[in-house]
Amino acid sequence: MSAAPKIRSLIALGLGTLLLATLALSAPQPAATPPPASPAPPTPALSGNLPLTVNIPSGVSSPEQARPFFDSFSWQSFIALNWPAAKTPRGTPNQPNDPSVFLNAAKGAPVVWGTYKEDFELFNQGSNRPAAWEAPNTSVGVCTSAAAGQKVFVRYTKGDSVVEIQNQAFSYPLIDQSKNYAVYEIRFNQAQYNFIRGTDSDPTSWLYLAKNLAAKEPISMPMSTPPSTQGALMVKAGWKIIDPKKDNPARFYTVSAQVYDPISKKCSPQTVGLVGIHIVQKLAAFPQWIWSTFEQVDNVPDAKPASGAHYSFNNGTSTPPTVGGYANRPPNPAPQLQPASQRVPVQVTRFNPIPDSTAALNPQFQKLMGKTVWQYYQLVMTQWPTQPLNFKTMEAGGIYPQNSGGAFPVNGVTNAVMETYFQSQNDAAGAGGNSCMSCHYRAGQADFSWTLMRSAH
Repeated sequence: MSAAPKIRSLIALGLGTLLLATLALSAPQPAATPPPASPAPPTPALSGNLPLTVNIPSGVSSPEQARPFFDSFSWQSFIALNWPAAKTPRGTPNQPNDPSVFLNAAKGAPVVWGTYKEDFELFNQGSNRPAAWEAPNTSVGVCTSAAAGQKVFVRYTKGDSVVEIQNQAFSYPLIDQSKNYAVYEIRFNQAQYNFIRGTDSDPTSWLYLAKNLAAKEPISMPMSTPPSTQGALMVKAGWKIIDPKKDNPARFYTVSAQVYDPISKKCSPQTVGLVGIHIVQKLAAFPQWIWSTFEQVDNVPDAKPASGAHYSFNNGTSTPPTVGGYANRPPNPAPQLQPASQRVPVQVTRFNPIPDSTAALNPQFQKLMGKTVWQYYQLVMTQWPTQPLNFKTMEAGGIYPQNSGGAFPVNGVTNAVMETYFQSQNDAAGAGGNSCMSCHYRAGQADFSWTLMRSAH
């Protein structure tokens, strides 16, 4: 066969192949197999029993699919920690299996985490040994007229106190729409408190002393293990002074407190409302901890400001415009505070949106809260290690996120009223990043605890 017939044969073959392909495409095609549905998270439940593990079914194959299970864990922890506290022993729920105890709790009734020990009870005692877990609360040293068990919020300079209770994670103070400063507290559960306090018989175990902490770094705190071993747990909470002219106290968990003003150096009785709460738990399956953060729903608008709505940290308009989630930041870092006449409310917006699946889950738990104030709180985000066996401290050459257990999400895990000025990666660069795990990775030697690393004396 000459070259020309060969070429014609090849062209004919090509056209035939193309025709067959066209016919095949036009013929009815079998339906594509749909991707398997993501397993549904567990049904929300009212229980005062703190969850000690995250139950993730085998069908979950990505962090996005796993998020609802971690969010459910965060919510169940939130419920258990805000369960009415038993009178004794410290840090335990009252009748945790009876939902009516939660639903019918008296206004401002003490909650479980509120009976935990505060951080200054470990670190602000000078040469004295911190009190045992069941001992009465140790006074912070001001507001001496406070009633027994009453919360006391203090504002110290950096040189005077390890608490720096008004300091937002190495940052500037936050001023609400009533020109009041937000205040903060840090509390440890029994496992974490006793681990840092150490045992009476072994002075080298007293990790609130810097020399002992340095000798034992890196440390590893106790881990929660089913069915009943509760590991280390820390709560950091933010509060605002309730303004009776602007705020609706029925939408807040409120308590009576003494608030110390470092300008007048006087204490004043105030009703304060909970606006934000971090819950950080160390689990056997997640030794880099699980980080959960909640906010009161009136803190800031989650989309456009609602017409006529009152927000605690936003004026309800788009003026002034915010960059990185804030405007009108105070001129000086905490604890350099201003008289009320000089204060300008900080305009706060949410820079990192609440994930869609989290926003879809929140109403289920809020409905579960019935008519309690807890219906007015929302989960903002949960962060956890996806590769919990992979950890290397920065001192050993580790790099975030891969050597921090593979954090998910890597960035953008912030609370608008507790990391107001670190919501963007640009603003948070000096603090290690705009997520719980990225910031605390720098304290990996102290098992991610900045409080322990900064406050041991």
